[in-house]
Amino acid sequence: MKAFGPFRLDTVNHCLWRDDERAALTPKAFDVLRYLVEHAHRLVSPDELLEALWPDSYVNPEGIRKYILEVRKALGDRPGQSAFIRTFPKRGYQFLAPVADDREAARCSPAAQLPAAIVGRQDGFTRLDDALQMALRGRRQVVFITGEAGIGKTALVDVFQQQALRHADLRIARGQCIEGFGGIEPYYPMLEAIGSLLQSEGASSIQTLRRLAPTWMIQFPGLVKSEEKESLRLDIAGSTRERMVRELCEALETISAQTPLLVILEDLHWVDPSTLDVISAFARRREPAKVLLLGTYRPVDVVLSQGPLKSLKQDLSVRRLCREIALEGLDESAVAEYVANTFTAESLPQGLARLIHENSGGNPLFMAAIVRDMAAKGLIVTDRGRLVLTASLENVYPGIPETLQQMLEIQLERLSPQGLRVLQSGAVAGERFSVWAATAMLDASFASIEETCDGLAARQQFIRPLGIHNAQPGIPSAHFEFKHSLYRQALYRSLSGLNRAKLHRSLAERLSPICDTGKPEIAAEVALHFEEGRDFERAARYLMLAAENAANRFSQRDAIEILRRALERVHALGPGAGLALEVEILQRIGDTHYVLGEMSDSAGSYQAAVDLAARSGFRAAHARALVHLGFPAWYLDAALGSEVCRQAIEVSLGLDDPLLSAETQLAVAGFRFVYGDGRDEDAEVCCAALETIRRLNGSSAIHDGYIYVQALRGDYQESLREADALIKATSNRLGRAPKFLILLTCGRFGELLTMVRRGRELEEKNGEDPWISVLGESWLRALCFDFEGVRDLSKIVMRTDAEPHAAWISTVSRISSGYAELYRGNPVEALRSFSEVCDPRITSNFILHWRWRLHARLGITEAHLLAGDIADARREADDVLASALSAADPGLQALAWELRSRVASAENDCESARIYVDRALAILDRFDIPVAAWQVHRTAWELYDQLADRERADEHRARAKQLILRIADSFEHDEPLKQSLLTAPPIRRVFTEKSEAQAGGRRY
Repeated sequence: MKAFGPFRLDTVNHCLWRDDERAALTPKAFDVLRYLVEHAHRLVSPDELLEALWPDSYVNPEGIRKYILEVRKALGDRPGQSAFIRTFPKRGYQFLAPVADDREAARCSPAAQLPAAIVGRQDGFTRLDDALQMALRGRRQVVFITGEAGIGKTALVDVFQQQALRHADLRIARGQCIEGFGGIEPYYPMLEAIGSLLQSEGASSIQTLRRLAPTWMIQFPGLVKSEEKESLRLDIAGSTRERMVRELCEALETISAQTPLLVILEDLHWVDPSTLDVISAFARRREPAKVLLLGTYRPVDVVLSQGPLKSLKQDLSVRRLCREIALEGLDESAVAEYVANTFTAESLPQGLARLIHENSGGNPLFMAAIVRDMAAKGLIVTDRGRLVLTASLENVYPGIPETLQQMLEIQLERLSPQGLRVLQSGAVAGERFSVWAATAMLDASFASIEETCDGLAARQQFIRPLGIHNAQPGIPSAHFEFKHSLYRQALYRSLSGLNRAKLHRSLAERLSPICDTGKPEIAAEVALHFEEGRDFERAARYLMLAAENAANRFSQRDAIEILRRALERVHALGPGAGLALEVEILQRIGDTHYVLGEMSDSAGSYQAAVDLAARSGFRAAHARALVHLGFPAWYLDAALGSEVCRQAIEVSLGLDDPLLSAETQLAVAGFRFVYGDGRDEDAEVCCAALETIRRLNGSSAIHDGYIYVQALRGDYQESLREADALIKATSNRLGRAPKFLILLTCGRFGELLTMVRRGRELEEKNGEDPWISVLGESWLRALCFDFEGVRDLSKIVMRTDAEPHAAWISTVSRISSGYAELYRGNPVEALRSFSEVCDPRITSNFILHWRWRLHARLGITEAHLLAGDIADARREADDVLASALSAADPGLQALAWELRSRVASAENDCESARIYVDRALAILDRFDIPVAAWQVHRTAWELYDQLADRERADEHRARAKQLILRIADSFEHDEPLKQSLLTAPPIRRVFTEKSEAQAGGRRY
């Protein structure tokens, strides 16, 4: 804000103020003034102005003179007596007046008071100022200004904003809800407010947002440096709406700790649920904050829409967390004051104020329109400080419209045909519109439409200028906004339904290619215009894209609602139309529920897609929908998952589509592998299907379950690459569990620990259950013999009762407890813990349950060995070996052969023991599996030591040491888990100089 003389230049909101009144300037004239003020006291040539202000668009150099004349008129500059702008013929222009930062001047300004143009609002203004004073003392404030349309909410806010700037360093963040966006554009007014703050305040706010609110920073890609994008993406992986809300609250508190903050959100009767979450969370926090959050809305509209704002405001009011300033109609004395101030009159004709009050109902907008209309007709004149009527009150009365709507209709009738068409097109575009948008809808030139808008704004008819900004295609264009939403509504209603739909559709068709080729963020706007243009199919498609935008803002709930709205648009096409699109939308809804972990809802949406595709005869879509259904179905019930997969195979085989058949086989075999028994036959089917897919379409995309297949078959490098790709593609929601498995198997314990700790940090930020990170850390601690740590992790209380999540973690805890009892020498207790894992009545099936049960059965065999039950140990070892060999996991196979060797040694069958351990060693020759390998080499050392083959014994012992140290060295030097690993009894045994076997010691 720059100040000179009685003027203030607001470069953020693109307006010029003379004292407390806004001066009329067209956008290009404003830009000329702004540039001259910013370069005051030096000569500025016309060429410099053209290059600086409009480098990418043509402006007639002669037009500069027109804009200078307009600026001089607004400033009251007289030729030959210039106080502000001096002309140097054929050379340029110089701004003469001293320019100051308005904040500095405001420090010495008097206390806030209402300007003469605002009457009857002193009480509301005082209450706003009181709230600001409390906010300045660090007590956050939430204030709602409510009232009917035209009652003066925005006028009061505008004046309060200008007066509030008397406080040094106060920052303003202002956003506005848009009609129709409330259901499909999460955080719209908050993003606009934060965007305005970043634009006006620059680097400090950007750094604060980057540090404290990365989920919001990513919403402004133009402000993110290319080298920061990857780290920012990792920082926000898996984020949730809860995290976005919390981060913004924290950022606002931090920003306000340096400088107070006024956040203005207008027209909350059109608010979206996510923005309400921000308001609610901000109001309920207890930390100090020098923030005044000011919102405006129409109570009647809130009631009619049955939105949640009413209940939120009531709840905050009961808890004394907000204030309401309810604006009522003006009384007669306020009307009299307004008329007197308008005409600078000392007295009014008797009965005039009452007449205007009775006809306007005290509505300020209607009152001002009546006064302007009477003045335009010559019914009111001034005579030596007195206001005089040129006709009797009785004759004046019939000429006054009975309603504001009638008054607006009269004003519309006075517009030229061109002016009316331009304003109507602007009304179709929205509360704010660009000349580019109007041109897209009308058969008229860009220049003629801009000239029409400039003229209307100069005459203060309906619209006011907002300056030159880039329109959607990136083209500089003048922007305007309606002076009041009622003006826009009147113009919008003046269009016939057919013309209205035509204009909407024309604008949508110009915007859609822009959206498709790099600006997906305007999908909601495109969808709305197609909706109003009665093109429901394209509206539904752009709503689907808008749902993706909502998901990218971590608002999956909003995404679901947007997709449901898309369904409604499809249904509007009529019976039998758009069925394929409906199937696709239902699948998207199922996908979103799945991401949220809502498996029952996900299955319900997928099932609806399956049923619709089957009824409609869409056999390919039917097969694909069944595959989608498989994800939650297997999760919820293995029997249901198996039946779904049977149907998917049956449907796909009935089609002459080898690609779809292969994709279905890949998915089904993947499901059976991870949820069934991990059979090698299913793994082979996956591999063959994937080869077919890549041969037919060259795609490298794979089914999620196939990553487990790759990992458990020993293809660790490729599976790790695929897991990382999946993590990136799903914002950390999928792919972490298979990566945990890969890192554990490969002995990369330190990397895994870093990953799970980072995961726990992200889950805490995102407000999510940390079950997957707890699972990874629990299994890691179990392999490092930190059984106490596993027990502590198992006590973490989850906020969800999802049984499969609980089953995973309780299974790791039971296996860990079993081994802890083994090392304490308690085989009975160990056997109980291991048996609970194998008992389906205690531990239900879950993903990779067969692998965990095999580990538990290995433990059962060890418990029998410790108890001396050699026969039971042999029977169990044989069963485990058979199961492991039918599965695809080389690590489990190696451990099964290793354990069978130990059982043979216990039976004094050294030859069989040697054969079994050699088979385990043969597996190690083909796979790099250090966690299993060190145990195999330890057993080989003990066996050959028993056979007095010292050379081979020493080789295997040395190899076991190398593998253990390789695993341990993956940790940081001072990591406690490293010490837990190296000091565990089985590990110490390998590193002692004399084997405990020779000393008659016990293995445990």
